[in-house]
Amino acid sequence: MKKKIFLSTILLVLISSIAKILSFAVRIYLGRTACIPAMNLSAAAMPTLVFLIALAQIGIPSALSKLIAQSMNPLNSILSALIISLINNVILIGLFMIFIPLLSEMMFHQSDNHALLQSMIYMIPMVTLSGICKAILQGFQHHEAACLSQIFEEIFRLVFLWIAFSFEIKDSLELARIAMLSVFVGECGSTLFMLIYIMLKKNPFKRRQHDLKLEHFIEILSLSIPMTGSRLIGSFTYFLEPILYFSFSKSAVFETTYGSFNGYVMPLITMSGFISVTLASALLPTFVYEKKHHHLERAKKIFYLISVICIVISMSCAFVTFFFSEQILFLFYHTKEGTHLLMSASLPFIFYSLQPVLSSILHALDQSKQALIDTIAGCVLRLGIILVCTPFIHEHSLLLAIILSMLLTTFMHAFRVHKGLKALNSFS
Repeated sequence: MKKKIFLSTILLVLISSIAKILSFAVRIYLGRTACIPAMNLSAAAMPTLVFLIALAQIGIPSALSKLIAQSMNPLNSILSALIISLINNVILIGLFMIFIPLLSEMMFHQSDNHALLQSMIYMIPMVTLSGICKAILQGFQHHEAACLSQIFEEIFRLVFLWIAFSFEIKDSLELARIAMLSVFVGECGSTLFMLIYIMLKKNPFKRRQHDLKLEHFIEILSLSIPMTGSRLIGSFTYFLEPILYFSFSKSAVFETTYGSFNGYVMPLITMSGFISVTLASALLPTFVYEKKHHHLERAKKIFYLISVICIVISMSCAFVTFFFSEQILFLFYHTKEGTHLLMSASLPFIFYSLQPVLSSILHALDQSKQALIDTIAGCVLRLGIILVCTPFIHEHSLLLAIILSMLLTTFMHAFRVHKGLKALNSFS
């Protein structure tokens, strides 16, 4: 059993590493091919896209994977998730189309760039379907296939960008739209692979008939709403952050700090996070399955093993980015901009790798509401520091806010998981 878990973990990490390398290739190709104004437009629109994706999925993928893992007839959960997602998509697309002009004015201070936001509409149904497909694979313990879909996503995106940029487009708005549409094309490639895999695989839900009832919809929503709460609040904070930050100053120093941190530093200090997210996605249904069958010691061992793997990988990456900040930035982006930011954030962000794993365990322990409270606390601290400290420490408030809010949420998660596992022992 231990050998099987270890080999499966190694395979997941290997596939995720390949996907992350391809993701970095996409980022590097974008940074070196698209002009700076196009990259700025794309970066300004990204918080809206992140928030939109969170609204489109409303936590259903995580809830569905958990329900499939513990259900005797998962077809009911899948059908109810599809129906809820369809209704949510129709409402979301309608509302987003109405507010596009207003959002364009808020982000770009001009309404001419609304075409960039319009390109996000295609993402809504695609990320919804992609999330459900991934939840089905993870719920049935096909973690390698779910992880492999990320490779197809990056390959499709890279090929699309290569073809689109071969036309030598000069308009910055059009280049930004291409960058945004590449995300949609990548999701199409990922979803296509997962759909083919699901159809070819003889999963248990194919041999059962549905018996759809109101309780199935309630069950999905009772799990998905608390789960999506954390993500919605995080993405909404991400959306508000630049608005509050730039409200104190429009100087080049503020713009450079914000652009360097979000464009160059964040991808590097969260680089190991993709492994944590991958393992956390696999951990949720696995932990639920073991807990359901009263294999509590085995469930905890899996959690501890994954936690150790995440922290070791994160520490290795952090030391590299700390001691070789200039070299790493120049290697990836051909710039040394943001070196001091990278050095300052590298070591504290070692703990970031534990956050997805701890969050998954909280959901598995039916503590989704507590996880939401932790996220709210971190987001309030983040925005509060920017509001209070920016007039005094100026552009440095951004780094302080992000580090302290991340640490607060992570340690609150860890405390709750510790209490939850102790409670399991008392009931076993």
